[in-house]
Amino acid sequence: MKNLTEPLSDELFFVMGERNGKYPFSHSLLINDYLIDTGISDRKIKKLKRSYGVNHVLLSHWHEDHIAGNKMFNNAKFYCHPKDKIIIEDITKMNEFYGVTGTASESEFEEDFELLNMSNTKINEIFEDGAIYEIANNHKLKIIHTPGHSAGHCCFLELNSRVAFLADVDLTSFGPWYAGLDSSVEEFEESIKKLIDVDIDIAVTSHKGLFTEKALIKDKLNDFLSKIYERDELILEQLSEKTPKNVEDLSDNNIIYKYYSKYKNYEILAEQIMFRFHFEKFLKKNIIEPKDNGYILC
Repeated sequence: MKNLTEPLSDELFFVMGERNGKYPFSHSLLINDYLIDTGISDRKIKKLKRSYGVNHVLLSHWHEDHIAGNKMFNNAKFYCHPKDKIIIEDITKMNEFYGVTGTASESEFEEDFELLNMSNTKINEIFEDGAIYEIANNHKLKIIHTPGHSAGHCCFLELNSRVAFLADVDLTSFGPWYAGLDSSVEEFEESIKKLIDVDIDIAVTSHKGLFTEKALIKDKLNDFLSKIYERDELILEQLSEKTPKNVEDLSDNNIIYKYYSKYKNYEILAEQIMFRFHFEKFLKKNIIEPKDNGYILC
């Protein structure tokens, strides 16, 4: 099926999302009758269903670009990590977890969600870190809990082919995104380090597509991790030992977003959430201390 699936090994396919996986779409991985994520677009799901039976849907996390197509699989069994279950089953909680409730960005989110035509999804089974699903024809799919992007974010490794689905550890040049209220920069660091130690031959990411060289995958994971450290330095450069600064003082300076899009209001809000996570990290390491509603260097 041209421009939809690419075989990676026996009964294991990379499924290309609409617009090459760019938001609000994402790529998927199909293993026999197990599909990971449903953000490829409704149009592509219809094409997929004409050639493949999908009886099981594993969700990497709760974000809209990964679950928007759930409604297309009425007869499938759905799985996710317990920490993301509540939002997948009640999508009205998304605004709250994105931190936009009561802000100027809330209406923008509502409009985008309406275009995606999402619906609540009943989760039939939860999975935990290290669980292994034995799929027909000797496929074994291991769950790797990788929190940080969301609390329940997971990656997946097919143990025989060493094909990994890295979801939103997506190896983009932007780097890790941890601007949800259930995100964590410190957990994201540990999750990336965890993946660096995994033996991966082929990696599928949700928005950057395929990586087929083992050494390159390691390099890209290290580069992805280094973005967090670069941000550490950029934020610390804004602080001094005398003049306290808070997240608002750092805002609208393109510290994390190198340029702002038409969603600038939200991107500044997202930066503020990420700044708070960095401040929490610095406080734990005794790099900064609070002073007058802001922070100074120790």
